[in-house]
Amino acid sequence: MSSRATTPPDDEEMRAISAAMAQESPTVSSAINSSKRSHGTMQDDDDSTSDSEERAGTGATFVLANQNIVAAIKLYADKKRLRGEQVTELQVLAQDPPLLRELKVVATLLAVGNELSKLVTSKPAFEVSADLKTNLFKYAPAVLLSSKTKIYKGNAVTDILLAIVKKFRFDVPAGLEKIPADWAKVTAAAQYTLTQRRSKIKKAIRSSLKPNDKGVYGPAAEHQNIYDLAQAIVKDTQCTINVVLCARIALMRQVYLKHPDGDFWDQLDDRLDEIRSEAKNDAKKLTRGFRHVLTQDQDKHGTKDYVLDEITVDDFQQQVDDIIAVDTATSTASVQDSTA
Repeated sequence: MSSRATTPPDDEEMRAISAAMAQESPTVSSAINSSKRSHGTMQDDDDSTSDSEERAGTGATFVLANQNIVAAIKLYADKKRLRGEQVTELQVLAQDPPLLRELKVVATLLAVGNELSKLVTSKPAFEVSADLKTNLFKYAPAVLLSSKTKIYKGNAVTDILLAIVKKFRFDVPAGLEKIPADWAKVTAAAQYTLTQRRSKIKKAIRSSLKPNDKGVYGPAAEHQNIYDLAQAIVKDTQCTINVVLCARIALMRQVYLKHPDGDFWDQLDDRLDEIRSEAKNDAKKLTRGFRHVLTQDQDKHGTKDYVLDEITVDDFQQQVDDIIAVDTATSTASVQDSTA
């Protein structure tokens, strides 16, 4: 029985096959290129087919590049301590087509906006803090005792105290004045503070006259002198006793003696307006007028056993005076614009 002779396998070919099988991601393009090199006499339409297949091979290479991006994303996400599901979502996003990727980003931004809206609507309602109340009580007496104050009662004096809040903010959130319901709470706190301080001033003036149980005032010689009265009024405040402050308090006591009842502050506002009108807002005339009121008070009430500080104002009071001057000028300009 005859047998057909067998040709032993070529080791070189086997090694080539083994090498090809060992490749992780063989591409079609290599086989196509080999075919093109072996069949140089193929028609042009066959060449077109080969070109298309070559482009398909290039697409496979793009996927491999994306795998590198995915790996880089994983490392970066771990560095930023993202959760596992967040890392997975990023890796999927990296492999999505560009249009789908953009839409996912937009959807995520919309979701973040929804969550932020929930935070804004669920935040606790604004309340006047203890610190704000403390600062209101700190500045209210400086406003009422300032030589720049033109009125002691009503919205105008409240606006001055609110102007101080707007300037220094304290712990009031920025932009709160644009939220009517919340700013109304600050306004109410300012009004209450001024009311309390006015009440304290009025009680101190009454007490300085040493009334008996029937409300009859004591002898003038037993009254508190202007210095002692000023001490009682500025107690627990940062106001400093000086000639200017005592002159204001002297005017208050002068008006109180004639109008001790509920219209005291209204009458005081009227008297202050009369003085300013008489002086035609001339600073020197105003100073002489208030010095006259102070001298009368010193001669009439108590014993003059003190020396008043001639310093006009201290730094704290000057700070308040400057704010009052700016607020008054702004208010005057607004009135002029509205009537023009």
